[in-house]
Amino acid sequence: MFEHSAIEALLVLISVIFLGMSLRKWKVIKEEDGLVFTKIIINVTIPSMIFYALSQHQFEAEKLMLALVMITSQVACALIAWAISSFFNLSRPRRGALILGATFTSSAFLGYAVVKEIFKDSSEALADAAVVSELGVATLLFTMGIFIAMHFGSHTSNKKEKYREMVKFFYSPIFISLTLGILVSFIELPHNNVFVGGIYKALNLISGANTFLVALLIGVMLHFKDLRKVWWATALVIVIKLIVQPVLSYSQSIYFGFPDLWHQIVVLEAAMPTAAMTAVFAKRYGCDAELTSILVFATFISSCITMIMMVVLLN
Repeated sequence: MFEHSAIEALLVLISVIFLGMSLRKWKVIKEEDGLVFTKIIINVTIPSMIFYALSQHQFEAEKLMLALVMITSQVACALIAWAISSFFNLSRPRRGALILGATFTSSAFLGYAVVKEIFKDSSEALADAAVVSELGVATLLFTMGIFIAMHFGSHTSNKKEKYREMVKFFYSPIFISLTLGILVSFIELPHNNVFVGGIYKALNLISGANTFLVALLIGVMLHFKDLRKVWWATALVIVIKLIVQPVLSYSQSIYFGFPDLWHQIVVLEAAMPTAAMTAVFAKRYGCDAELTSILVFATFISSCITMIMMVVLLN
């Protein structure tokens, strides 16, 4: 049943992605419009979804184990990518691109969309996904990710700028909604109240648009680039990011005896492709931005197959 729902959800997302590609080709939507979609997703739909999901179920400290598993898996993949790139004596910008591509998962954009489709708008599943995504991925991406890009990039930054960039996430709408959602989860709100009920209906309506906007954005931004000149780096990142990382998460989940829902969520999130923000960091701080963009694209295309593999493994 889970396997059938997961494959069905992936097919739905792929269909909307191809719709986005078609709309771009027909000039209904321009690629530059993707920036507007991104702002709406980051500042409106994802924060609404996080607050809506977390605030309805009292937060349990045990859920921090979900974040710990994701952090451990990503750090392990970063070390593997660093060791291999160092062994082959790659240039610092290319080494940084390889580490970024092999480490950080697209839990916020694609992860929420997949979970929302597979678990049919289950607020409990979305709440668990929010813990994995924001505490297990985003905090690491916006701290360790920025540090990696700065360390291996060619653009130097002073300590003040590094600090400012690394703390920016902690006053973003996503982190604020995460904090408020956890705090409100300990308050018994009268959901049958007209005012409270109306707010939650509005939040549900707004967050419901997230899956469509994310899939459409991916389609608008996706290009079939030439992978031949960096096939070795692409193959390496696909193996580390899409196979090693979810297997590491799977193994830890089994070891800690996670319940079925946690087990499924943490493996699915780990199986997501490389986060698009890595390309932004690479461009901004002087890593190989072209290679990072190719890796984001390649892992997304490949994840259509590897995610199904992980679903079969979970089943």
